[in-house]
Amino acid sequence: MSEELDLWRLAAGLGLFLFGMHQLERALTQLAGRPFKKFLRQYTAKPLRGVLAGAITTAALQSSSVVSLIVLAFVGTGIISLASALGIVFGSNLGTTMTGWIVATIGFKLDIEALALPLVTLGGFGVVWSAAGTRRAGASHFIVGLGLMLMGLEFMKSGALVATAMFDPSALAGYPLIIFLLAGLLLTAIIQSSSATIMITLSALYAGAIPLEAAAAIAIGADLGTTVTALLGALAGSAAKKRVAAAVVLFNVVADTIAFLSLVPLLNLITKTAGISDPLFALVAFHSLFNLIGIVIFLPTIPLLSKWLDGRFRDDETPLLRHIKATDTAVAEAALENITRETLRLIDQAAALNQVTLDLPPDHTFYDSKDDRKGVCIFSPEIDYERCYAEIKQLEGEILRHALALQGRPLEADEAERLSQIIPSIRNAVQAAKSMKDIYADLELFRGSVNDRFNAYFGQFREAAREFYEALDSLRNSDVPAMRFESLVDIKKKSEDLHNRMRHRIYNEVSRGELSEVEISTLLNVNRELLVANQSLASALADALLNMESSRDFASLPTAR
Repeated sequence: MSEELDLWRLAAGLGLFLFGMHQLERALTQLAGRPFKKFLRQYTAKPLRGVLAGAITTAALQSSSVVSLIVLAFVGTGIISLASALGIVFGSNLGTTMTGWIVATIGFKLDIEALALPLVTLGGFGVVWSAAGTRRAGASHFIVGLGLMLMGLEFMKSGALVATAMFDPSALAGYPLIIFLLAGLLLTAIIQSSSATIMITLSALYAGAIPLEAAAAIAIGADLGTTVTALLGALAGSAAKKRVAAAVVLFNVVADTIAFLSLVPLLNLITKTAGISDPLFALVAFHSLFNLIGIVIFLPTIPLLSKWLDGRFRDDETPLLRHIKATDTAVAEAALENITRETLRLIDQAAALNQVTLDLPPDHTFYDSKDDRKGVCIFSPEIDYERCYAEIKQLEGEILRHALALQGRPLEADEAERLSQIIPSIRNAVQAAKSMKDIYADLELFRGSVNDRFNAYFGQFREAAREFYEALDSLRNSDVPAMRFESLVDIKKKSEDLHNRMRHRIYNEVSRGELSEVEISTLLNVNRELLVANQSLASALADALLNMESSRDFASLPTAR
């Protein structure tokens, strides 16, 4: 009965530790917010800086999974390069060993229960009494998470001590070290946390249940076990995610192989040369050392490795969404970047459809869109107009679905402001396409009319549209916000000038009595819808390309009636 109880104590300790780690991770993600994301984004241009950033952020957040999530989101959006991403994830392997250092220093040297109980008390009351999403709630989750982790460690430590008294640890001496490595690998793969495996190993080492060499082999297995998580996460992921996962697997396999083959010499270096006699410190030093060796080996190869990985994985299919990923909402900054890029694709497709409506090639655009146009209906050799319009509507729905999902999450003020710009941009883009679709039949009527004057209007409308879409090209060279604003003002004015020019021409025809009532009404309606389409397109571009203040200034400009 006592043995069974001790097994449950060990299991309960592991459960508390994992739950506490989950609470801690959640709290740190909320509390860290944008500063960590900005840090990763701005200071990872070179691989060495990426390694340092990965190590520092993982040590601070105490979660390599959070750092990996941010990195995968950023590399998917193009915010950081694959080379920078590799540096960060390699560095995070070193940063995650900080958990072991903290526990070895504090967890086994102090009265854990005396520290854990006040933390759980304060944190628990704080969670209950704090409004969800506030910094106070985040701090409370952090405190209670830390307390639960310490309680879980105390359970594991005491459970290991009692379990050790029930058997002779020397019985394990006959097993080869590879068995302990496999045990660490399997345990990490099952519980999905190398940190938890290291905590269990430290508890067993503290209790004298296993020798230092066996504990070191388990630590190597725990490192190798994290590759199982990476592989499972990449199975249905994007090409970018598979590249990062492949790099993680390669790094861990090489570093762990070297560590296992050099296990005894490395431990001698730590215990005899460096003079670290405490087995707990010796284990965490060993864990950090072989990860550092891996970084030293891989750091010079990062540029070549990233280039090689770029050629190994490709997105074979041509999905509707090219930039938005299912996990984007977890990293708001990356999600906004992806939603913006998809919105630019939507505007580009709406502009292309409108050009095709007037029998113009969809050559004119406002950004370099060659890659984004691959596999898209409106840019295919054989254009099915109705199918292409339906694809634009479907793309609108998908972007809005992700945008509204993001809107329901806690956002920084500037992130919420940016999202409030993007949603109208999406709607205006589709409004531009809808206005042209509504007059598609009328334009076809113009083109096939036996009335030469009526027929000539198709060519005149097409020429006016050509002038408007040629003006869009100016945005491609407008990287400075002020230049973009001026270009958009010129585009808006161009659409109004073209509208007025065509309206005066129609009025002149009317004054000469050369058009019927139906023809007059049709021409004026078509001219009006062309204006609506062009103005909607300009508004969509203003919201997508300008900041909030400039976008409001643009919207306040007088509009032609």
